This record gives sequence, structure tokens and C-alpha cells, in this order.
Amino acid sequence: MIENLSDELLLQEVKRRFEQKNETLHELEFLTKKLYDLNEKLRENDKVKGEFLSLIKNVFNNPIGSLLNLSSMMLKNEDTPRTQKMKLLLDVELQKLNFQLNNIFTAAEIEAGEIGNYLSAVDIKAVFDEVCKSFTYLIEDKALVVESDIGVSGMIISDAKKLHTILLNLISNACEYSFRGNKILFRVFTKEALLVLEVSNTGDVISKEYKKEVFNRFKKVDKNSRARESVEGLGLGLSVVNALVESMDGVVDYESSTTLTTFRVELKLQEASASQSTVGESANEFMFDDFDEMKEF
Repeated sequence: MIENLSDELLLQEVKRRFEQKNETLHELEFLTKKLYDLNEKLRENDKVKGEFLSLIKNVFNNPIGSLLNLSSMMLKNEDTPRTQKMKLLLDVELQKLNFQLNNIFTAAEIEAGEIGNYLSAVDIKAVFDEVCKSFTYLIEDKALVVESDIGVSGMIISDAKKLHTILLNLISNACEYSFRGNKILFRVFTKEALLVLEVSNTGDVISKEYKKEVFNRFKKVDKNSRARESVEGLGLGLSVVNALVESMDGVVDYESSTTLTTFRVELKLQEASASQSTVGESANEFMFDDFDEMKEF
């Protein structure tokens, strides 16, 4: 009886250790997979960083080189029609550079979690007009017609800087992908407790296969565009829009048909408070507000 009991206990112990070993193996397999996934993510991050640095070099080297050449030529020439043309080109290159730097700095703030909401009374039409001024060169070059339909009266309560950056990227995107001579429409209206912003354009549409990727960082879709003469930018614009909208507890999405694309931003309507300031035309921050006062580049 004792011998049988000892055998039984021995078998139970062997079984227990066997099961324990299996559990350990499963845990090791799980940890190995986690380490593998983490390693892949690190590799992907390194790859993205490398691509980002490469993109920065490509995007900024050409404009900066152009600015240096134009500045040198302007110093050697008097104020003639040729000089005026060079000044215009200089302004265009600065606008391009300012736009890209704004996105880079905003993306860096987002990455660092430094994007709090600073509410104020905002003249949305003034912000829109200011954004359009930034892309005058592109609008005129492609003979685009930009219209607005502002369905709200007076000021709205929002984060002026974020709204400006959101509109900069949506209008830029619409200009880049619009067919020459077509119309861009900016609409603002309220729907229940939401403030809705829409930017529509006729031109190249985003393929359905890119639906899940369009708001990803560094992602540029439909590179074989008929509307775009060249592929520029870092692929940050729509990801910046998405992050800023989310930080304002809103949502952004788009819909497209054969040639019409509409990006829609929905934000919660905010109530005014006595502590909020008023922001209107020319109240947004630019890196190059006044070229005459710029001491260093």
C-alpha cells in the first residue's frame, strides 16, 4: 500500500514538474515574441527617423539654396522689374519654408505632449483669409477659385493657433491636389452641439486602399498625381491635422467621389468666458511676420 502510494506521489510530482516546465516554456515563448515585436518597432522607428531626416534635407535644401541665390542677386541689382520678380520669388520660398517649419514644430510639440488648448474668441473668416494669403502663389499659379461659406455669425470660441494650423494644412492639401482652374470651397456651420469645418476640392482623389493610412505621419499617398506637378512636403500635414483635432476632442475624416474630395472636421461648440481674449485677422503667429524686421535667417 505504501509502495503504491509512493509511486502515485512520484507520478504526481513528475506531472506537476512537467506542467510547470510547459508553463515556463509558454512564458518564454511569449516573452520572446514580445521582445521580437519590440525589436521590430525599434527598427521601424529607426527607419522612420532615417526617412524623416532624408525628407528634411530634400525639402529644405532647395528652398534655402534658392533664397541664398536670390538674396545675392538682389544685392547686385537695383530696384528694377527683374528685382521685383526676384523679391516675389523670395516671398514664395519663404512662405513654403514657413509652412513646412510650422508643421515640423507642431509635430514636435505633439510628440512631446505640449499641445494644451488655449481658447479665445476667433474670427474664423479672418483666419481663413489669412491662410489663403499664405498660398496666394499656389492659388494664382493654378488659377484656382477659393470661396467660403461661413454659416456662423460673429466669433467662435476655439484655439486660434490650432485652427490656423488645421486650415493651413487642409487648404494646402486642397490646392496641391486640385485640377488647374477649379474651385476650392471652405464651409463652416453648426450641427447640433458641433462646429463643422469642411474643405472641398475637385481634383485627384485618395484611393480607398489608403483610407487607413492617410492620417499617418510621413505618409504621402497617390504620388502619381495628375494635379501635382511635383511631390513636395514631409507627409506631416494630415497627421498634424488629425492630432490637433483629437487634442480638441474632435474628429476629422474625409469622403471622395470621382473627382470631389471633402475633408470634414467636427469640434465641440465651446462656451465663451470672461477670461478669453479676442483673436482676429493677423493675430496668428508666423515665423516670418515682417521681412523688413528680420535680422537673421
